Amino acid sequence: MARGVLGVLLVVAVAAAQPVGPAPADVVKRAIDAHGGLAVLKKYPAGASKITGKVTINGTAFPFTGSLAFAIPGKVKMEMAVEAFGQKTSLVQVVNGDKVKQTEAGTPSRLDPAMQAELRESAVIQEMSLLYPLLDAGKYALVAEPAVAVDGRPASALLVKSKGLKDTRLYFDQKTGLLAAMRREGLSPDQKKVDEFTTFSEYKSAGGMMVPMRSLLTHDGKGFLEIHVTEYRPLEAIDEKTFLVD
Repeated sequence: MARGVLGVLLVVAVAAAQPVGPAPADVVKRAIDAHGGLAVLKKYPAGASKITGKVTINGTAFPFTGSLAFAIPGKVKMEMAVEAFGQKTSLVQVVNGDKVKQTEAGTPSRLDPAMQAELRESAVIQEMSLLYPLLDAGKYALVAEPAVAVDGRPASALLVKSKGLKDTRLYFDQKTGLLAAMRREGLSPDQKKVDEFTTFSEYKSAGGMMVPMRSLLTHDGKGFLEIHVTEYRPLEAIDEKTFLVD
């Protein structure tokens, strides 16, 4: 009996010693290198882009053009001009720390707490896109998860936890080290919780940074948002007036 127990203990010890894949910090460090390196990413804590794409609501796709600006920590502004049923309208969202604002066709929107939290979270996600903030153990907790396939390619998976952020999973292409996808709980336009999955592709260099020029976002497996970046400018600083919230 004792030998049997010893055998079980040995098996457990051997199993525990088996490698479980790269440590989360190592995955992030490799991704930092793949995206341009720590020095370049830290040089540009802000950025501005011009975008085009389409948003799909109730099965109907509406084209849009727009822009996105950000500065870390906590500042994001998105502007969209959407064409729907032969008419054009505009949407502007601004996040500046705890303050948020949204206007539709120039009229301020009333945002419930869930939508306000969602907009604030977009600023945290923008910060995570620079990758090196993830190495701040005082702010982010990283947990390695089993690898998955993204667009048929193996990807390392990390669960990210942080204050002001719902559990978010990041997937890094195992061959290139680039960020391939993100999964989180999102909000639909009608304020329902959805499984939000975003893939990133068509990477190009901008100022030494590798930037995804195409993003596809699904809600509960259905296409919701397609974004094409037509121009991206990494910035060392950006005018604070960009993020004014009255």
